[in-house]
Amino acid sequence: MDTTLPGDSASVVAKTDEEKPDIRWDTLQDRLRLSVVSISTSHCFYFGHASAASFNATGFVVDAEQGIILSNRHVMGPGPSFHKATFFNNQELFLQPTYYDPIHDFAFFRYDPADLKNSFVPKEIKLAPEKARSGMEFRIVGNNANEKMSVHQGELSQLDRNAPDYGANTYVDFNTFYYQASSTSHSGSSGSPVVDVEGDAVALNAGSGCSSSSSFFLPLERVVYALDYVRRWETPPRGTLQAVFKHITHVQAAHLGLDPEAAACEGVLADATTGVLSVDKVLPGGPADGKLEVGDIVVGVEGRLNPAFTELFEVIDSLIGCQVSLRVFSHGEFKTVTVDVMDLYDITPSQFLCIGGAILHNLSLQLCFYSSARITGVYIAWSGCGFFLNSDIGHRKVIQAVNGVSTPDLPTLMGVLQHVGRNDPIVIKVIDHRDPRDEAVFVTRVPPLCIPGQVFTRSKVTGFWSREPFMGMSRLGDTVPALVNGFEQPAISESAISEAAVDAAVGLAQRIEYAVVSISSNSACPASGQYNLTETGNGFIVCKQRGIVLCSTRLVRNPTSILSITFLGLVSVSATLAFVHPLYPVAFLKYNPARLHTTDNDVDRQLVELDLSSLGNAAAANARLVVGSRGTVLMGKTNGGLEVVPTSVSGRRQLSTNTCSACLDQRFYNTEVFSLSPEPGSSAGDLGVVCDTTSHIRGLWVRLPCCYHDRTKKNYVGLDVLLFLPALESLRASDVSPDVVRVLDVEFKRLTLETAKVLGVGYSHIRELAQASPVQRGVFMVCNILRKRQPEIVSLEVGDVVLKVGDKRAWHMDDLACLRDSGNAVLTVVRNGKEIILTVPTTSLAGKHTRRVIYWAGMFIQEPHLTALEQASCPWLNVFSSVLTAGSPIDRELNGVNFFITEIDGRPIVTLDDVANVAREIKSPDIESFNSSVASGQRLRGGKIPGRFVKVSLVKLTGEKKIVSLHTHDLYNPAWQIHRGPLISDDWVWEKL
Repeated sequence: MDTTLPGDSASVVAKTDEEKPDIRWDTLQDRLRLSVVSISTSHCFYFGHASAASFNATGFVVDAEQGIILSNRHVMGPGPSFHKATFFNNQELFLQPTYYDPIHDFAFFRYDPADLKNSFVPKEIKLAPEKARSGMEFRIVGNNANEKMSVHQGELSQLDRNAPDYGANTYVDFNTFYYQASSTSHSGSSGSPVVDVEGDAVALNAGSGCSSSSSFFLPLERVVYALDYVRRWETPPRGTLQAVFKHITHVQAAHLGLDPEAAACEGVLADATTGVLSVDKVLPGGPADGKLEVGDIVVGVEGRLNPAFTELFEVIDSLIGCQVSLRVFSHGEFKTVTVDVMDLYDITPSQFLCIGGAILHNLSLQLCFYSSARITGVYIAWSGCGFFLNSDIGHRKVIQAVNGVSTPDLPTLMGVLQHVGRNDPIVIKVIDHRDPRDEAVFVTRVPPLCIPGQVFTRSKVTGFWSREPFMGMSRLGDTVPALVNGFEQPAISESAISEAAVDAAVGLAQRIEYAVVSISSNSACPASGQYNLTETGNGFIVCKQRGIVLCSTRLVRNPTSILSITFLGLVSVSATLAFVHPLYPVAFLKYNPARLHTTDNDVDRQLVELDLSSLGNAAAANARLVVGSRGTVLMGKTNGGLEVVPTSVSGRRQLSTNTCSACLDQRFYNTEVFSLSPEPGSSAGDLGVVCDTTSHIRGLWVRLPCCYHDRTKKNYVGLDVLLFLPALESLRASDVSPDVVRVLDVEFKRLTLETAKVLGVGYSHIRELAQASPVQRGVFMVCNILRKRQPEIVSLEVGDVVLKVGDKRAWHMDDLACLRDSGNAVLTVVRNGKEIILTVPTTSLAGKHTRRVIYWAGMFIQEPHLTALEQASCPWLNVFSSVLTAGSPIDRELNGVNFFITEIDGRPIVTLDDVANVAREIKSPDIESFNSSVASGQRLRGGKIPGRFVKVSLVKLTGEKKIVSLHTHDLYNPAWQIHRGPLISDDWVWEKL
């Protein structure tokens, strides 16, 4: 059966051999290569369905005089982006993202033809949608898999398929036909022309099947319509009924009740077309709601019979602000309905708020059509970091109300946020845009450090986005009541324990439950290999007078964490990260006790601190829990309160964890831990205390941090309290981060006495060790050198067995792992079967905490953190980046993260000050003038945005050297930094560079 498509002419027939021009496929490529360009795209922000990303695609010139290039909508993206076209002669020009269709997968870019050099003049490709026909041979000319000028061939097989469905969480076209053919084109060919033997474009390559060789092409009727307006620097009128239509066959229409004879009376002839349009979705609250129903069949529009997609929307586009008359078959009868036509651009977001890394904008028809959701509310395209503190709000949610005020759109939301200060609580009601029935209410707080917001607005003329500061949430709020209520009586786990033991456990729990706090953590920015982390957990007050809280390092893996501590579930105050122990999985936080006392004196009076004084006079052997020791775990719970678990020590072992090469999480080694049986239940929080039978605290039960790929895992270890007491004593006495850890820069392994004898340890040592208790029977061998590229610092060798430090035997792992004396350590070592004395330099780990992060060109730059230095097999440098921003300038130029920066534009980079100075010096002076031009709607010929090309020299952790060239794109990627002072109470401060 012949196929009639929108815009097809019934008079168009295949040319005879005599009428065909003398053009061959093998000569056509020489002509097309002057028209097809490779497009390098970077989407700078998450927006709608589009993720921040960098990739390559294709476009082709459709107007050489004005410099207009056609490609796909998903190539341009709906949000801020930058694009660069590479022509066949390798000339590169930045592109202006002039126009993208709100629904269909096409977009137009502009370049300035005057910028082309060497007399190069591209050839435009004629758009000929009327030439498409079933069985026609075609060629796809593009950059498949980024291979320049790849050519794929095939035959058009289906001209009336509905738009392909790529899934709920990605861009999907609708309300149009698509062409289908078998072809091998894939990524990189998006935006390629589908040409006939004469070199005319009959369709636009748009997508392909993942599990088949099917390719999908967009017809060009609507493209031709839009191009006419774009040439005049105008926006094509686009109307909508907020309804989705699909093409069905006449047989399917009959199944829906449309009798062929009755249809013929209405002018719908089965032998004239391949099918009819049926209503597939009607969005609630839209113009068609209550007028059209799913399953209705459209048989006419404004007197036109049996319209296809093009005819239907030609009429709708011409009646914006008016009513359109539709003849439909509904519930067994024909009827005429009138529907208001609204402007499609009114529900196409052209503004967004970027605040604390979160991206917020209005909902769109594109986002709502898949789930038939109402287009109202503010969409969270990306939840970011530093904004939604102490909440589990993720992206792809829709904000319906804030603090009880309905927020149907972004301006309303911004008006509400204008009156919210930092530290103030916010009650946010959200729904899932994919399932509006999924509602939730979150109580969150604006963090004390919230990177200043920016409002971005798209220009209808150029497609560039201007920015202006958002002045909301700048006021500093007061300490307020807590956002969570988790204080409850201690729960005793069921176990066969004596009544006296139960009484003792309850009494102990009642004493220390007032030391339990809840902690929420949210990253101010990515740093130290950690991205946007939001964590909640528990901790214990260990010094009430100074405001010191102990917690697991799981909560503070990102050193820029913005912290809030909740006391007794009643009041919250902000806190700072005081000290992360470089060897053990514990950290200390600092809050201001005076602020808590002023806010709620009753709560302050009830608080207590953990009593660790009994350890001060305890012998080291008695301070450790030995295997078989009975005791009690007082475990903080995820929902607040304490869980009391009678337990015993079931074993002691060496803790050794691996580092994820991507996130560079803290690695634990040279650490002796214990196991418990039974362990606390599934409701266990992050930290508990382990007490002996005399109710003295002897250990911690700590949740280990995990790589962000395994954040839900719960792995716990027991840690002797005496290991972190030196750090606590230092924090009690000083406002400076403790300098209590000195290391030998090696990794140890515990040996059996049998192995020690084989390695040459003398009989006297073996006898002394054999007579000691099992918990003290330690022999330790060097198994790894942590500074392999700096042998002058480490004089120990792999295989050395260390017996003594000074004149004291190394009974325990921490006797070697954590040395407090400065300078050198005198070690008794067995090497190659001989006992020798070595003087080994020690390294202080003070000052290894990140206190400054610079964002520039998509890189988060800092001094290397401890894990990075341990993993480096190259000489240590002082400027390091472990996190890149998707869609940023560096993202498209470099694969992988974790590298040192040595030069920028030939200038040596030795310190972070060097990076900040370069960022200030090379910043484009045209940012504000360009921003003003975009905001005022001025026409711009070229596509270049403020910024400049720079050369960056890098060294990876493996020692591999690289040089990358990038364009800074200062408008969408301005440089800034956050930093904090040297004191443990100093907060993070944001600063523009």
